[in-house]
Amino acid sequence: MSPLNIEYANDITGWEDWQFEYLYGAFYIFPPAEVSEPINNLRKKFDPRSDSYCQAHISLSEPLNKPVTGETLAEISEKVREFAPIEMTYGPVRTFPPHPGVCFAVTPEHWFFELRELLHSCSAFTGNSFTRKAIAPHITIAEFGLTYEASEELRQQLECAVAVGTFFCDSIVLAVPNERFYFEPKLTIPFGT
Repeated sequence: MSPLNIEYANDITGWEDWQFEYLYGAFYIFPPAEVSEPINNLRKKFDPRSDSYCQAHISLSEPLNKPVTGETLAEISEKVREFAPIEMTYGPVRTFPPHPGVCFAVTPEHWFFELRELLHSCSAFTGNSFTRKAIAPHITIAEFGLTYEASEELRQQLECAVAVGTFFCDSIVLAVPNERFYFEPKLTIPFGT
């Protein structure tokens, strides 16, 4: 148990090399159920591996390199209060050349990048390398096992089959993987009102 009673995976012997950096989790935006359920169905159909790791989400931060403490959580909460709840738009579907995969684009990007930068300025991320800071916000539909050509075919297939939508975002969530490497929401941090 951590000081915040967050349980971290103990038996990680079955994890792949790339998964270890996520031991202490990361911060995400989780769309509400009415948005995530249809996206989760697409994930189950087109990429069951991604679906087995986490529900539909928008990756916000780099993985944490240490457990969150009460002190770092208070700092993050104070900074996140600077942000007002916002309506986010997801869609259309897109690819990220040259990387394989299909996802929903998410906007507003400028708001998302400001939130990511503010979060990464907190002491919880001291010593982190920020290799993902330029990745645009998105909700992954499929990535594992796809070539770029297959990604483009799937994008074209889904282009007219899935709708653009919106949802109200009023918080961020710390999610931590369990021993099966499934990310479980642990802490919700609300925006200011």
